[in-house]
Order: sequence, then C-alpha cells, then structure tokens
Amino acid sequence: MKKDDSITSSAANIMVDSVPESDPAFPIITAILRVVPASRWAFARLEADGELGRLLGTAREEPSQLKNEFTRQRAKSKTGPRIAATLGPLGDFESGATLLFADARANFGILTLLRTHELGPFTSSEISMLSLALDTASEQLSALRLNAPHARFPGPEAPVRGDDAPGVSPEDSAGAFYVLDHDLQIVLAWSAEDQRRIALTGLRTRLADRLPTVLEETVRALIAGWSSDPVTQESGIARPVPFLVVRTQPMQGPAGLFIGVRVDRYHPPNSLTGPAERYHITPRELQVLALLLDGAKLEEIGEQLHITSSTVQDHIKNMVDKTESRNRTELIARVLGWESASEEAPA
Repeated sequence: MKKDDSITSSAANIMVDSVPESDPAFPIITAILRVVPASRWAFARLEADGELGRLLGTAREEPSQLKNEFTRQRAKSKTGPRIAATLGPLGDFESGATLLFADARANFGILTLLRTHELGPFTSSEISMLSLALDTASEQLSALRLNAPHARFPGPEAPVRGDDAPGVSPEDSAGAFYVLDHDLQIVLAWSAEDQRRIALTGLRTRLADRLPTVLEETVRALIAGWSSDPVTQESGIARPVPFLVVRTQPMQGPAGLFIGVRVDRYHPPNSLTGPAERYHITPRELQVLALLLDGAKLEEIGEQLHITSSTVQDHIKNMVDKTESRNRTELIARVLGWESASEEAPA
C-alpha cells in the first residue's frame, strides 16, 4: 500500500492511507471521500467465497469488526445494495454510515464512514450523493466479479431488499435537484426522495444548507461567466468525480436570478457506443468526447491525444453539427440521452 499518495479530508484535516491506484476500487473510494468527508473510514472488498479481502482505511481495525458490521447489516436486509446507519458500536464518534456494495446475487464490498462531533451528522445532500455512489460502485464491482474466471454466485436471484429494514436499491436512486441563491445557499431541494432514504436508513442527519464542497466548487466554476446579462447565463455540465454529473441552469423569478442544479449518476463510457453510431461520430471524435465527459480542458485533451487545442475545437464543432446541437452543453446532453436537457439549453 502506498502512503505517499494520501487522500486528505479537508474538513477533518486527516491523512488516510490511499487505495493503490491499481486497485479497481481506487476511483470509487477516493471519489466518495472527496464528496463526503469522514473522520475515519474502512473499506474491504468481499471475495467470491464471501470472505473479506484486504482492509483499507484510516485505522488498523480488526477485520472481525468490519465482518461483524456486514453481518449486522445483512441481518436487516438480506440482499442487494444498502446504505444505512452503522450498526456496530461508534465509540467516540457521533455518527456513522455503512454502504454495502452488492447486486441481487452477490456482495462485493463494504464501506464504513464515521464522523466526530467536529464534522457533525451527515447532511441530506451527502446522503443523496452516497446513494448515487452506492449504485455506481455496485455496478462497477459487479462487472469486475462477472469478468472474474472463478466467480461464484449464491442461488437464484432474490428480492433486492428485506421487509424489516430495507436499504436503498438501484431503482430507488434518482438525481438530486436544488435551487441555490447567489451565495450558493440551498433555498429549495427536491427532498421527497432524500427524506424517504433518511427514514429508511435511520441515519442521524441534518437538512443541508449548502452542497458538499466539491459540488459547490463545481457549480461556482460553471457559473463563473454569469452576469446580469441573460446572454451570459448559459447552462453548464461538469463531472467533478467519476460517479457524478452536475448540471446548472439559470432560473429567473420575481425575486431575481437563482441557480438550478441537478446532480445525476454518471453512466460509463460504453453507453456512448449507440450515440456514436447514430450520429456517425468518428473514433477520434469519440476520444475527444470521452475526455470532455471526464472534465478535461481543451489543452489537456490535446496533450493526451497529441493534437492541438484548435484541432480539439474542430472535433467538438463537428460533433455539435452532427448532433444538430446548439452548443457543447446540448451535445453532451444528446449523446448521454438527457432529452430534457436539450430543452433547457439556451437558444
């Protein structure tokens, strides 16, 4: 395990052991910790035989502790992905959340996030982001297991959740919607799904007045060019971490200008195959598009593909024309199948 490339929780200023970049869980765990900081965390992947693999985290906890937590959670919900309050003893920590990465047939991993009084309870917006991460990570780890030569799965497909204390299944998770004021304070949230998750999980939470820091910084960058002139208030799309896509749009009302924010789960690049064929996007253009979806700037795309920034712009313009889009935002919305986004794009 490398200790040079550490993940830092800015909120708690805690250095943690990094997951090796060669580990398939690396982008999953690092992204979750960027969005939802923790005072202490522990992660282990479950092997095909049901045993815990290498334990990673901020503390050298006994594997039996994480195994016991897994057993307690599965006693509440037999199969499927789950997010819930940590059921084991919290000790000096104020609150804890446990994520079980799984599908209907197998378990892939467990992650516990513990918080001290300084960090406080998880917010409703953080719970929404964890739910989106749960679905993405479960799908990715499921794909890894399916590709393993000696993978074994128990029995036939079973219901995703138990009846006594269900967790969160993939079909439960949807995008999160927010309206922010000019100070990026949350003034309105689509909270029905959030509140239902909170009721199911029993987590100690508080209503969010701001987005998680990473998402707030993303929104700030997307609206940096906005002014009082409506022409400058363009919709924007960014992918701040591997499992999330953030979209912004201006919202005018009697009280002035507000910022509409939608946060969705990112779908993997193989979902671009269909749109590429439909719009006759070339392999080189597809490379540019994939890097664009990863949040790379024009200069970075040029460096990776060994072409000039102007050539990158030419490829983007060609794709905009082929998809009959009006701008880059609408291009991305079309190829990802967000049909409603094309209606929101500025004229």
